[in-house]
Amino acid sequence: MESEMGSVAVGAMVVGTSLLVVFALAMATLEAQVDDSIAQIEASAQPVAQFTIENANNVEGAVVSYTINNGGANYTAGQVEVNGSAGSFLADLVISGGTVTGLNILDHGSSYLYTSSYFLEVTGPNLGTNLNISATLGNLVYLNVTNDGSTDFSTDLAWLFTDGGSPINLSDGHDGYQPTLIFPGETFQFYYDSGAQATASRLAVTIDGQTKAVRVL
Repeated sequence: MESEMGSVAVGAMVVGTSLLVVFALAMATLEAQVDDSIAQIEASAQPVAQFTIENANNVEGAVVSYTINNGGANYTAGQVEVNGSAGSFLADLVISGGTVTGLNILDHGSSYLYTSSYFLEVTGPNLGTNLNISATLGNLVYLNVTNDGSTDFSTDLAWLFTDGGSPINLSDGHDGYQPTLIFPGETFQFYYDSGAQATASRLAVTIDGQTKAVRVL
């Protein structure tokens, strides 16, 4: 009789332990499902990037680069323009020890003829001599993107596609890598060299999974 009672007690303990294990597993599964649901709710609550491509324009015949063939000597602060032209290109001289070492371009200009060769010449009086800078013409694309949302987004996470070509990061424009944040209500201007003398016809911008496309004028 005592043996039978002992067997019943052991059986009850086994059943109880099994129920506890099942309960623990069920609770763990429930907690995981709840955590996953909360994560999905929080993810869906994140603001989606909202933006507008205000405009996109080709600027043909612009000065896209330059080559300093001779930095000259005895130069002081001044500016250069395209020789013998009424175009709008303008740049400040960067000088070291009287020698021109670079340019800070203020206006790339437009509509210069691809069939002509251009050099940059100093505007106004300057005591420097022998400066020789050749200009390379090409097509620049300018666009303005406005943040219409409630949160800022980084240009590091924004990408541009031209006519189905390779992506261009909005931190990496014609003037090099310059990351920034685009704040709500702010309009960001970006421009880049479309390559040689080719004009762009369409472009798309992707930010945070949202994509907008426009025709380039």
